[in-house]
Amino acid sequence: MFSWVIGAGCVDGEGGGSSVGSTGSGGGSGESTSAGTGSGGEPTTGSSGTPTTGSGGEPTTGGPGETGDSGWTPASCYDGWADIKDSYADAGTLQDCAGVAGGYAVLRSLLVVDGITIDADGQKFQPCVEARCDEDYAYIYSNDIPHYDYVQTTPNALVEAPTVYRIALAPTRPGNDVSADLASAQDGCMDAYAQYLDDPGQATAAEPSGLCAAGMGGTQYLRETLGSGETATYAKILCLGATGAAVNGVNVNGPNEATFPDPYGNPLFGMPELAGDFDQTAFLDLCGGHSGGSMHYHGVNEACFAQAPDGTPAQSYATASQAWDVPTMLTGGCEEPSAVVGWSLDGYPIKGPCVCTARDGDTCTEVKRVRSAWVYDGLGSWGEDPGEAAALGVEGDECSDDTVCCPGGAQNCDFRCAPVVVDGAEPDGTAVEKRCALLDYAWCTHRFVDRSLHAGGEFVYLDRCNGYEGPDGYAYHATGSFPYLNACYRGIPTQVPMGGMMMGGGDGGMDPPKCMQGQMMCCGDNICGGPETAANCPEDC
Repeated sequence: MFSWVIGAGCVDGEGGGSSVGSTGSGGGSGESTSAGTGSGGEPTTGSSGTPTTGSGGEPTTGGPGETGDSGWTPASCYDGWADIKDSYADAGTLQDCAGVAGGYAVLRSLLVVDGITIDADGQKFQPCVEARCDEDYAYIYSNDIPHYDYVQTTPNALVEAPTVYRIALAPTRPGNDVSADLASAQDGCMDAYAQYLDDPGQATAAEPSGLCAAGMGGTQYLRETLGSGETATYAKILCLGATGAAVNGVNVNGPNEATFPDPYGNPLFGMPELAGDFDQTAFLDLCGGHSGGSMHYHGVNEACFAQAPDGTPAQSYATASQAWDVPTMLTGGCEEPSAVVGWSLDGYPIKGPCVCTARDGDTCTEVKRVRSAWVYDGLGSWGEDPGEAAALGVEGDECSDDTVCCPGGAQNCDFRCAPVVVDGAEPDGTAVEKRCALLDYAWCTHRFVDRSLHAGGEFVYLDRCNGYEGPDGYAYHATGSFPYLNACYRGIPTQVPMGGMMMGGGDGGMDPPKCMQGQMMCCGDNICGGPETAANCPEDC
């Protein structure tokens, strides 16, 4: 039917150093073009968000059987649906999602990208995303091409990666009888600490925290006992690979990179606070994505995914990117609930950072900003080595800009002055402060603090997975701090076929990475780690 390419957490070697496409006036090379856009790249239909949702989670502007609300017409760019069983052997009879319970919410959330042509350094691409449903699942097809001109921030070119994601229409939570790791057991982070002190440029042989899955074997689980006394079991997300799909069809990934340029590092720490500070050291575009094997998102700028009434993108990249504002993402006020920006592989929606916390019928009476319950602790929290100061001396220090953390310049520095969530005084429990944050080992530098008993204040704390159960049901939320999207699955994730293997919770693993010049891949571990040594390679090498 078609080939499969993994969007695997940046195994190709990423970082700054490549030129950034122009987003100048009049569209320039940073604007998408389509029949529905004006001369400045702005859609002629105006700029409104996706339809709001009622208490049942379905858009209030339509329902099953209603596909023509506000002039909206579903996309129709893919002709391979007859071959769906080549990817999912147990797929049922496919039909219009509008006629399936729960299917309309998925269908209507997707951007209409028919007719859009984007530019990627002179090469033209046409994005494609659409959905079909059987009785149990929505199937989202995408060629993994964004709906806006490609802004290159890594050495990797934009490539098509045709993929069909399967999204459960009725998510199923794992039982507490499955085998699971303790969520508090992160002893491998001590190895990361020791490795960083010994050689900051050399990664551990695998992501050390144990809080994400390497992709080998079946679905892996975490378990914890909450302050409420409830025992909660979650499925692990992949350390490298898709965890879901954005509403433009491009896959979303977890909060870390691979071994290069920063060992299992945090690409969001390489981003500016404000759009006006964007430069060639940024790791992502100002929608939150980049290419590493294929295009994928590590975070989300909600404005990039807003819909016009007809379902087309409400804003051009040049306009939407200006909404990149990390302080506002973390502490700004909210006027209305956020729309769906993507779908997780377990079937729950991913929404923006504003949530309805109280309803009176169909009217939302209270809207709050969400806040991640993960705090920045630093890699230094895992040891007390006498040599720590030489390597991690600035970590966690308050700062005003990168010069405090990187006196020699950010280009060759492992730290960034980044707004992070830290333990703070009551009643809020946390505070947002600018600290010298380590790029490396994203999971080991952060710690989840259970806020399940927190009464809430100006904002709402999220759970371990970065989700919230409110009057509109459960959803993950995009935040301006770790884990940015979801850190685990509340439900059981589906599987995504990739070249005969499975990702996203299934058997198998990821395609072997392409190593950078001077690097080698150790036998059997799918990791680019530099020259093979006894320390970084398994015994079978």
